[in-house]
Amino acid sequence: MLIKRLLPLIVLGLLLFSCKDNDEINPEVLTQNQWQKVIEYTNSDQSYDIVYSIDFKSDGEVYSEVSVREMESKNVLGFLEYFNGNYQIVENKVAVSITEHYMNLGGTMYSDKEGLSLIDRENEIREFQLRNKNSELHTIMPITASSVGIIYDRVEK
Repeated sequence: MLIKRLLPLIVLGLLLFSCKDNDEINPEVLTQNQWQKVIEYTNSDQSYDIVYSIDFKSDGEVYSEVSVREMESKNVLGFLEYFNGNYQIVENKVAVSITEHYMNLGGTMYSDKEGLSLIDRENEIREFQLRNKNSELHTIMPITASSVGIIYDRVEK
C-alpha cells in the first residue's frame, strides 16, 4: 500500500533527475569539430551570409571569427570580428579566456582582417555548453546581457 502511494513520487523524481538539458562535455567532440552558425542577411542591394565560427584546438587554444560572405558563391567578403584565446572545461562548461579581440568599428558593414580594431578588454571571458547530444554549442550569456546567445552547429573538419 505504501509503495502504491510513493510510486508517483518516485517516477516524478526519476523524470526530474534524468532529464538533462546539457550534455557532459567530451573534449574530443569539442576539438575534432568546428562549430558554426550561419545567418542569412538581405539588404536592398544584396544577400549575405553572416558566418559565426569557433574552433577549439586540443592544446587548449581557441579561434573564433565572424565573417560576411556572398550567399550564392560563398566567397568571403570580409570580417566583423575575430578573437584568439585559451579555453578550459570547468563544471561542464567551456570557459574561454580571450587574449586578442578584433572588431569592425568602421562605418562599413565588414572589413578585411587588417582593418579590424583591437579591443582592449581585460579578462574577457565567454562561456559555452554542449547540448543536444553534443550536436550544438550554446553561448551562455550573463543575466545582464542585452543580446541573445548564439547556438553553433557541429561541422566536421
